[in-house]
Amino acid sequence: MGRTLMFKKQKPPKHILFIGEKNDTRDYIIDVIKESVEDPKDKTPKYTFSIQEPDFDSELRGATLKKTDGTVFIVNSSKMTELSKIKEYLWEMFVWNDETVNIPVIVASHNAEKAIALTSSEIIEAFSLIRLTDRLWNVLEIRENKKEDILACFKWLDDYVEVLGIKPKALRKKKAPTKTKKSSNVKKTKKN
Repeated sequence: MGRTLMFKKQKPPKHILFIGEKNDTRDYIIDVIKESVEDPKDKTPKYTFSIQEPDFDSELRGATLKKTDGTVFIVNSSKMTELSKIKEYLWEMFVWNDETVNIPVIVASHNAEKAIALTSSEIIEAFSLIRLTDRLWNVLEIRENKKEDILACFKWLDDYVEVLGIKPKALRKKKAPTKTKKSSNVKKTKKN
C-alpha cells in the first residue's frame, strides 16, 4: 500500500488555464482558487496555473494547451463589450483549436448580482455554447465575489478532470453518432 501512495504523489499536477480580461476581480478569483488548493506541506503541487488575456494578437501557446487539464473563462456578466470579446476569443482561439478538444471549460460569470448582468442561460445563448458539443462545459455565476461561488466553479471543473481523467479521450466518441445520423438521412432521401 505504501508504494501505491508514493505513486499517486508522483502524478503530474493538474494544470488550469485562466482566460479573462485583466482586472482586480479576475485576479481575486484566481487568488481564491489558488489559495484553496495550495498546501505548503506538498513537495509536489497538485495544481499549476497559467493566465491568458483574450488577446487576438497572440495565440494560446501549444505547450500550455498540451499540459492544460481544464480552463476557466472569467467574464464580467454586466459588461457586454467584455462578453462579446471573450465569446469571440473562446471560439476563434480556443474552440477551433484542435489541441483544446478534450479540455473542459467553465465560464465563471462574476457581477451576477447586478441588475444589468446576464444570467447563466443568457450567457449560454450569447456565447452559442449549445453548439459546443465536443467538450464538457458549464456556466456558473459568482455573486458579490463570494468565495463559495468561486470555489463552486473550480470544484465543477476539478470534479470533471478528476472523474474523467486528464484530457478524457472518451469525448471523441461523440462524433460517431453524427455520422450515423447523416447516413440515415441519406437513406430517407433515397426512399423519397
